[in-house]
Amino acid sequence: MTCVHARVTTLAFNIAFSVLSITAASADGEYRRGLKDYRPALFSWTGFYVGANVGGHWALDRTTAAMDPLLASFPNGAGFIASVDSSTPGSVTPQGIMGGLTAGYNSQSGNFLWGLEGDVNWLGGSASRSVTGFPPPVNPLDVFTTKTEASFLATLRPRAGLVFGQTLFYATGGLAVETIKTRDSFGCAGNTDIKATSDTTTRAGWTVGGGLEHAFGNQWSAKIEYLYADFGTFTTTTPSQSFQPDDIKVSHRYSDNIVRAGLNYRFSYGY
Repeated sequence: MTCVHARVTTLAFNIAFSVLSITAASADGEYRRGLKDYRPALFSWTGFYVGANVGGHWALDRTTAAMDPLLASFPNGAGFIASVDSSTPGSVTPQGIMGGLTAGYNSQSGNFLWGLEGDVNWLGGSASRSVTGFPPPVNPLDVFTTKTEASFLATLRPRAGLVFGQTLFYATGGLAVETIKTRDSFGCAGNTDIKATSDTTTRAGWTVGGGLEHAFGNQWSAKIEYLYADFGTFTTTTPSQSFQPDDIKVSHRYSDNIVRAGLNYRFSYGY
């Protein structure tokens, strides 16, 4: 009887231990699955955004002047052409502050991001230069002057970059449009007869650059960005004097550098 009782007690103990082990394992599994199911989601940059930016721009306008070749048929005309054409090439560097508005869309897949961004900006700053003391046969008091000013910039650019949590490193490039104002003049007869032309042109070109953007909170991000923009070459023409063909065609080779900081608001939550 004693042996039977002992065996029953041992069997009951083994059954109870097994049930407790299964229950504990099941509870542990549920706990681990709970951790997996409820762990925080990764930060996401996907969504639309709007923002504002402020910074500065440093443009370069390389100018080259060419007098009317018909002037060569006049006395001393060939020498006049050679003197002016060789003395006037140079550059001006309009620069100033800038500010504008931005809008775009991001799509993130893993650590890779692509998007499209557009912006419109107001630009300030102008620059000018004057050339005097031309070699003979030009009057040494004659003056050639060129002035350049930028007033508006817009871009439309794809973006592609790498995401590291809430920090984005990106490259960008695409279309750029800038409004450029120029004034070119030549003062003949010792700067007593001044012929001038003023022109405002809106040029389409290309831009390329990159930047760093960091998100803070769920919907705000701040960035710093550099862009180089190239707008090619355009030509202005000063009018001739009434008695001879002495108009001057001025070629402008124009580019701009932009450094700016921006603040964006995203319409989708980061988590």
